[in-house]
Amino acid sequence: MAKKVVIAIDRDDDLGVKTGIASPVVGRENVLESATRLILADPEDSDANAMFSAIKIYDELVERGEDCEIVVVTGDKNVGKVSDNKIAEQLDIVQMKLNPESVIIVTDGSEDEFVLPLVYSRFKVNALHRVVIKQSKTLESTYFLLKRMFNEPKIARATLAPIGFIFLVYSVFLLLQHPEWGVGGIILFLGLYFVLKAYGVDKVLEDLMGAVKKSVSEGRISFIFYLGSGILLLVGISLGFNASILQTQPYLAIANFVFYSIGWITLSAIAVVIARAIDAFSEGRKVGKYFTFAFIAVSIGLIIWGTSGYMINPELRDAVYRFAAVVFAALFVSAIGLLFTRKR
Repeated sequence: MAKKVVIAIDRDDDLGVKTGIASPVVGRENVLESATRLILADPEDSDANAMFSAIKIYDELVERGEDCEIVVVTGDKNVGKVSDNKIAEQLDIVQMKLNPESVIIVTDGSEDEFVLPLVYSRFKVNALHRVVIKQSKTLESTYFLLKRMFNEPKIARATLAPIGFIFLVYSVFLLLQHPEWGVGGIILFLGLYFVLKAYGVDKVLEDLMGAVKKSVSEGRISFIFYLGSGILLLVGISLGFNASILQTQPYLAIANFVFYSIGWITLSAIAVVIARAIDAFSEGRKVGKYFTFAFIAVSIGLIIWGTSGYMINPELRDAVYRFAAVVFAALFVSAIGLLFTRKR
C-alpha cells in the first residue's frame, strides 16, 4: 500500500501494441523497463515520454521522503468504450492493491484526459501533469511531423482520408465536365463527414471494416455478403446519379437520386446485417438482434422512398394517399421487427 500513486495513462495501448507488455505495470523498475522498450520500439512515441515523466515525478516524491508508488495503465487500440472499460478495470485493481490516499495523473495529451472522470470517481487527484514534447521550429521537424502523419494509422484516418476524398469528389466532377458541381460535392462531403464524426458513426464504420478484414482472413462466407453489399451500394449510387444528373432544380435532383438509389442502398444494408449475423453465429453469439436491424432498415428505406417519390410528383392524383400508404407499410414492418425483438 502507498499513500500516493503516480499513474501514467496510455489510452490507445501503444505500450501493449508495440512491446507486448501487459498492464497495469506497477513499480519503478517495471515502468522504467517498459518505457525503455517502448522508446526503443518507437522513438517518436509520446506515451514513452509520459512514462519517463511519471518516473521523474516519482523520484522527486521519494527524495522528499513521501510514501508513493508508480503505475502505468493502458486501454486498447480501439479507442472508446473498449479502451475505457479496460482502463476502468485496471484502476479498480490499483485501488484494491494499493488503496492510495491520493494520485497524480500523467498524460501525453488531451486524448488520454477523456478518461479522467474514471480516475476522479475512484481516487482523490492531487495533480494532473500533461507532457508536451518540445519541437524545434525547423524544416526537419515539419518533415518528421508529416512522416508521422503518413505512418500512424490513427492520424492518417483523421487527416489524410478526408483530404483524399475531397480530391476524389472534385476529380469525378471534373471528368464529368461539371467542375461547378465539384464545390457542392465537396461541401456535401465535409458536412456528412463532420456530422458522422460528431455522432460517432465513424467508429461504427471502423468496426465494420474490421469485421470485413476478419471475415476475409478467416475465410468466412460472410465475406460474400460484404462484397455483395458494396456492389449493391455502388449500383444504387450509380442509378441515383444517372437519374439526377439531368435535373435542373436542386431539390428534384436530390429527390430523384434518393428515389432511384434508396432501394439498392437498403438491400446493401440488409446484406451487411446478414453478414454480421453470420459472423455472430460463427463466434457463438446471439443473432436475433440482427433480424431486428433488417426490419428497421426496410422500414427506414420505405419511408425515405415514399418521401422522395412524393417530392418528385406531388401533383399526381392520390399522391398523398400513396405516401400515407407507404408510411403505414413502413410502420407495419417496424412493428413486426419490434414484436420479433419482444418475443426473442
